[in-house]
Amino acid sequence: MKKKAHSYIFLLLATLLLAAFVIWNGRVVHLPIPVKHKHEKEEPVHSDTITALIFYHAADYFVYHGSVIGYQYDLIKQLGKDLNRPVEITVESDPSQAFIKAFSNQYDIVGFDFNKEMFHPEYIVESEPHSYTYPVLIMRKNCPLDSTSNHVVHASVKYANRVDFSILGDPKKWKLQHDFDASVEDLFEMLEDTLIDYVVCNYNVAITMLPFYKHLVLGPRIGENFPRTWVLNRNNGALNDTINQWLRDFKTTKQYEKLCTRYLSRHSQIIQNSFGKKRNSISSYDKVMQNACAKYGLDWKFMSSIVYQESHFTSDVLGMGGSFGIMQMMPATCERYGITDTSTVEEQLYAGARYIHFLHNIFKNKVDSTQIYYFVAGSYNSGPGHILDAMALCKKYGGDATKWDEVAHYLILKSHRDYYSDPVVKCGHYPGKHTVNYVDEVMTRYLGYVLTKKEQ
Repeated sequence: MKKKAHSYIFLLLATLLLAAFVIWNGRVVHLPIPVKHKHEKEEPVHSDTITALIFYHAADYFVYHGSVIGYQYDLIKQLGKDLNRPVEITVESDPSQAFIKAFSNQYDIVGFDFNKEMFHPEYIVESEPHSYTYPVLIMRKNCPLDSTSNHVVHASVKYANRVDFSILGDPKKWKLQHDFDASVEDLFEMLEDTLIDYVVCNYNVAITMLPFYKHLVLGPRIGENFPRTWVLNRNNGALNDTINQWLRDFKTTKQYEKLCTRYLSRHSQIIQNSFGKKRNSISSYDKVMQNACAKYGLDWKFMSSIVYQESHFTSDVLGMGGSFGIMQMMPATCERYGITDTSTVEEQLYAGARYIHFLHNIFKNKVDSTQIYYFVAGSYNSGPGHILDAMALCKKYGGDATKWDEVAHYLILKSHRDYYSDPVVKCGHYPGKHTVNYVDEVMTRYLGYVLTKKEQ
């Protein structure tokens, strides 16, 4: 009876916590995920993909020089590489959703930090620790700690680890307050603006945030080390054993040391170089692209990802087939929009926005509105005709032509005679794998920009 009562208590606790987290709002951003199809001409697809969800914050997922990187992002990619298995990663920016999905068994790995000690193993399966961290106090520079007054230390809603105020003097003088509507980034802003006096966060988060804020400093450590672990799918016994063994082995390697130095050290060059005053900017052309995209109803972050992919924001690039300039548009397209090799960068960007708007209009009533930028990116690379061909093939073989993952499958198949000679195909042979990779890179970077770059 005691064991049964114990289970009921944990079930009630988990239910209450899940209900509490559900009320907090946010968004989820998915990275491109391959799809499986079934028809007589299908090529072999992977059935051993490792699916993972990671929670967005600067230490684990961010965009650096146009590429998506981060500690957990790189760690999970390395796991897939070492196990010779493909990996699909979803990035979640809402703590309530990340928390709920940690219990859903929807993913093989959930990389979300919360206090797992309160949950019985019946409810979650933890991995071996992939790293360790500890709580630290964040404060303004030149503001000495006053142990005689009462203080409030602010924490974001997702912060749930133990703190020990005894190191600061009389622990009764310190109160921890969770700000349910504030992210850790919001709290750092409030601290910088002198609206609050202290913030607590984990060390690994602190070292990635502090380069943004010249008036803030890392204060005392206010808690013990605690492990950072993944939540594993309870239905994957064999895979979980493999993941745990890989973690044990990988943590003994020089490669793991380099990963920790790269992301979990205060002296990390990548942190120092990637964060700073321009944290919300993408390039020196942000304002031009914002104005151009506002005119045509586009997201400037998507256009920025296209521009980075095409030219790395360089204006004097000459590409294959005669493409030129910062947008790398082909001569016929440039002529259509009045662009020559003497046009200014601003003129090129406005023409590029017009062309992207043209592509957007082709697909706006044909595809899922949440996925339209996948189709636009593919068309920017291959031309819209090949994308429309792939959509026609997808429909013919019973796929959903409104979803990019399914259309991408047939775009790749357009390099095979049985497909490019099909009567529904109008533009002939095309090596579609290049475009699919192009779209994955553009959209991964774009979704990274959405997560990491605030509106100015």
